[in-house]
Amino acid sequence: MDVVRRRSGRVRATLAVVEELLAEEGDASRIALDFLENLQNAASHGTEGLFTTEELLPLRGPRTVEGWETVDRFWAAVVAWCDENGVELESSESLRLVEHPGLQSIMWPSCRSLADGRRVDLSDVVRYEKAVGMPMAGFGHHPTP
Repeated sequence: MDVVRRRSGRVRATLAVVEELLAEEGDASRIALDFLENLQNAASHGTEGLFTTEELLPLRGPRTVEGWETVDRFWAAVVAWCDENGVELESSESLRLVEHPGLQSIMWPSCRSLADGRRVDLSDVVRYEKAVGMPMAGFGHHPTP
């Protein structure tokens, strides 16, 4: 959450580290993808004082673009699966009402606000992963059997 705050001044340097980590194998690249996922999710809420997704896009290096798109495709697949299977997604408005910084740092990176005002969260991700039997490429939110 601190990185996505405009006033922190950390986003450019942090994305440079992510770019380096994505060149490595194993845990380093998985951690970088986890970070990108959290960054994207926090930025998706369009909250004052946080970078928007559009503002973050030009700050990415080539490996970060690829990781970013991997994360985006995964969440888009979750949303599509929910829509196709009648899983009703909640409104994202309740997330914006969370004012406590500690709760924000838990909730905002674990949910993604959608352009249509809905949100997708980790419970939807778990349903999707269990239904299709495949976590996000390289990692998942639960161990695969």
